[in-house]
Amino acid sequence: MTNPVHDSKDQDVLTVLLVDDDPMWRFLTSTALRDRGWLVEDCESGSALLERLPASTADIILIDALMPGMDGFATCRAIRRTPRGRTLPILMLTSLEDDESIRDAYASGATAFFIKSTHWSLLAERVRDLVRLGEIGRQLDVSNARLAKVHLAARTGTFDFDFDTRTLHGAPGSFAVLGLDNSRTGISQHELLHLMVPEDRGVFWGAIGADLAARNRFRVEFRLSPIAGGVVRYMCAEGEPEYDADGRLRQLHGLIHDNTDDQRRREEMARLSSHDSLTGLPNRKEFLRRLSDAAAVAGAAGQTVQIAMFDLDRFTQFNETLGQAAGDELICETARRIEASAAQRVALIGNGAAHCLARLPGDEFVLMLTGIADPTEAETVVRAALQSMRRVCVVAGTECFLSASVGMASFPGDAESADILLARADRAVHEVKLRGRNDLIWFQPRFEQGGRGRIEMITGLHRALEREEFELHFQPWVDASVSRVTGLEALIRWRRDGKLVPPGEFIPLAEDTGLIIPIGEWVLRKAAGALAQWRRDGIDLECVAINIPTVHFERGSLLAEIKEAIERHDLRPRSLELELTETCMVRDFESTLPRLEALIEAGATLSIDDFGTGYSSLAYLTRLPISKLKVDRAFVNQLGVSTQGAAVCRAIVALGQSLGVKVLAEGVETPEQVQALRSLGCQTMQGFLFSRPVPVDQVPQAIRTAEQIARRLAEARSAPQRVTVEGDGVLHGS
Repeated sequence: MTNPVHDSKDQDVLTVLLVDDDPMWRFLTSTALRDRGWLVEDCESGSALLERLPASTADIILIDALMPGMDGFATCRAIRRTPRGRTLPILMLTSLEDDESIRDAYASGATAFFIKSTHWSLLAERVRDLVRLGEIGRQLDVSNARLAKVHLAARTGTFDFDFDTRTLHGAPGSFAVLGLDNSRTGISQHELLHLMVPEDRGVFWGAIGADLAARNRFRVEFRLSPIAGGVVRYMCAEGEPEYDADGRLRQLHGLIHDNTDDQRRREEMARLSSHDSLTGLPNRKEFLRRLSDAAAVAGAAGQTVQIAMFDLDRFTQFNETLGQAAGDELICETARRIEASAAQRVALIGNGAAHCLARLPGDEFVLMLTGIADPTEAETVVRAALQSMRRVCVVAGTECFLSASVGMASFPGDAESADILLARADRAVHEVKLRGRNDLIWFQPRFEQGGRGRIEMITGLHRALEREEFELHFQPWVDASVSRVTGLEALIRWRRDGKLVPPGEFIPLAEDTGLIIPIGEWVLRKAAGALAQWRRDGIDLECVAINIPTVHFERGSLLAEIKEAIERHDLRPRSLELELTETCMVRDFESTLPRLEALIEAGATLSIDDFGTGYSSLAYLTRLPISKLKVDRAFVNQLGVSTQGAAVCRAIVALGQSLGVKVLAEGVETPEQVQALRSLGCQTMQGFLFSRPVPVDQVPQAIRTAEQIARRLAEARSAPQRVTVEGDGVLHGS
């Protein structure tokens, strides 16, 4: 690299700035240098030189040491204080040859010392050497400046450690990584240790010594103390040793790197793996770790630990109605309220009481309380948090009222391990939900029995299909106007270990676990096959009804399953009746309606099951492609008991007639109910009076019995006598 000032001229043409008070010597020297093709600027004094220096293009300065006023030594010092003169080579010219003058020359900043003589060739060569060395020095300065920038950008510094001087040496910028000035090129061992946090000073050289003892490369991490309110910085020093010919350790060569960003990233990754990203609270894994630690401490001290699990009530409805963003806001607000309330209450208790709140997956939180001996006091903390949740919360412009089902459990009374304690708090939550939600219950051992039974039943459900433990029972419905069975309702039964499991026990579990889908598909296939067989046997039925749960209806596969069943068994159109709830039909009505119409087109009919127990807008009801309304047994049971029951039944029958659809009354158990229903205009009935649900092989006999009872009831209408039906299906009058 060349001096930028001379980029455009011949490199052999030098510019010399000559300073001497002797005119004759200036003339002789200038002439000798100009004869070599060089440019010479001459001055008679140091002050004149300093005036000319800023605009000068000189490559070197020649100064006479002995001048009146400002001598050469003073002038040299003044030059070195100027921006232009800091790096210029300066050759001191003098007739003095004593050691003191030579020392003064170098001390004042001179690059070299030359005894005045007429050996012009010798002077010229000395000038060339100094200019060349000056250029090398400038290039080295540029390189060092660039290296310092690289060190700064890479947050890395290189060093050589001298064991004799106990000093780290490096290029400019090497120690900026330690927070030192860029110009620093050395730092003592003592100063380096002083920069570290006190805990790392004792192990720093010990760690390096262990690697060197094994004659390995060394690597050691340490921390720098914060400076002026800063933060702790994480550093890493690594390198390798240098040995002399005798195998003696002489130096260490290595680098120091700032690992602070990497350390922060590692800490953040560790935090994310142990904390919930939405609320910043500990997650399940981290909570279980903290709970295990707290239980170990409490166990050793004979103390207790309480936990409370919060499960938000109806959070799914909030999420579906307001959107996920609003749901996330509700989760965060819940976390803030529980944390603030718990912190306030625990602080009032004092005496070492502490708490930890964590978020579990979904809409669950768990609060751990330590240092609280009285369970009643711990419950007070939790109830206060529960109360804080009940305050109105405005999300997405909507006022929301939150509540939660809370289950509490205590270590070591309820469990001796963290995961089981958490499971038992969860079991208490389940008990709260069964009792109506929005309350707090402590775990009790009897809850565990129900929970274990639930697990066993779910396991049994998974195996029931493959073991063919399910069976269909059928209950006839009768058209009383003609005393004929016109259809059957297919009802699933589970024969487990030789005993029938009540549908109310396993159907909800099947819905919760999603097993209701394969079970529903099995019912559809079996019912269609049974209907086809009865028709081949000469039993002509209009249709078989099948209950379709909402989750099954919302599966896109239902339509294909209906088509496949009808085609496989060559069923007449309208042979399969699908019973759906009101809520299922009107939920997201505009998208549901085309799916209902597609089922009709495929050959099915639709009925509304348990009509009157849900909520249907009449505007929706008039647009539904239904063929039947089924009056819920709760209203039928009120016939003859309350005028309100008769009024509801009358309204449903009238509504069905106005819509042009059939009305079927469920749960008919007495002749009086039959008479009341017929007087209201309802002719189609289903209930124990006619037949209980029976297995498939008993269906023909059940149909005959039901029709016989219907005829006897019809005949009895014209005779003024009391009619009863015994268990044998025979009517008796008196």
